[in-house]
Amino acid sequence: MQHECILVFGCSDKLANSGLKADERAIAAQGIPMRAVSTGSAIRNGETHVENLPAACLIPEDEIDLAIREIDCKAIKIGALISEKSIQIVSSTLQQNKQLMSVIDVEPFFKASPTPKPEEITALRKDILPFINILSATVPEVKALLDEAGILIDYPKSIQDVISMANTLRSLGPKYVIIKREIFDEGDGTTTLHFVLCGDAEPLIVASRFENPKRLFGASYSIPPAITAYLAKGYGVPEAVSAGFKFAEEMLKGGQYFD
Repeated sequence: MQHECILVFGCSDKLANSGLKADERAIAAQGIPMRAVSTGSAIRNGETHVENLPAACLIPEDEIDLAIREIDCKAIKIGALISEKSIQIVSSTLQQNKQLMSVIDVEPFFKASPTPKPEEITALRKDILPFINILSATVPEVKALLDEAGILIDYPKSIQDVISMANTLRSLGPKYVIIKREIFDEGDGTTTLHFVLCGDAEPLIVASRFENPKRLFGASYSIPPAITAYLAKGYGVPEAVSAGFKFAEEMLKGGQYFD
């Protein structure tokens, strides 16, 4: 039996820095194995993303439950869910395994092609969010979820607005909400990673600006799987989130992003 393993739902992709491959590499970098469940495949023309195709046949729920027991699963990480069926299966898995820490990154869900249907966004809100420990998103995705729920809120103009937005989203179920931002400055070749973590305690607000020698962008996708790995190792939520962002920072500072 494997120990401290993570179950990951996401999209299969041939690129090493995208989808389940990126999840696997970010998690493996923390010394944790994972078991992948593909919700679909990314179709590309070269490196250009064209669309996501839902999996023709998803793994049955009873097989997922068996896998969780076999691998001694410690946490669940959720990425792109590109069909209502995949949302239903993940929802059932979360409800049957409430003892496990769970992390969802909704950025790949909203940035999928084609864009999510309204009923898929509703299913995500109603069937996934109430059972999630940590939700990671950027401001536009948080606003999309709140808009769908009929909660009208303006784009934030200050950190306090971001905190208010995160706590409003927490009212829909997630115990913690991370609002993240990755900025690359073409002028001086620096990256800024910024996040706000809201939960039961005082908000955690962190911003880090550093040199990005290879001028890479998109490393924020590696943060949620890294956070999940730290949770599986026994870190508390604030410590796991901080460590996940530090992992992405060190990767970019070292000129690496799964290349």
